[in-house]
Amino acid sequence: MKHLFAGSLIAAGLFAIPSLPASAQSIDIGPGGVRVDPRSPRERGRDEIRREERREEFREERRDPIRREERLRREDDDED
Repeated sequence: MKHLFAGSLIAAGLFAIPSLPASAQSIDIGPGGVRVDPRSPRERGRDEIRREERREEFREERRDPIRREERLRREDDDED
């Protein structure tokens, strides 16, 4: 009787919960195993844009000291 009651509660709960639309997923199978990405394509696109912006910022941070050093060398060469 307990099992029947518990089973009916579970079944009623499953039917009472509104169904959510299936979300888009990305499934990658590679040497590291299987990876599931539950983000939508839109979210993945935003992340890619952010990643590219960070790369560009990092490149700019590296370029500034190099340019400054080159400018100082040119100034030193000009003084001689």
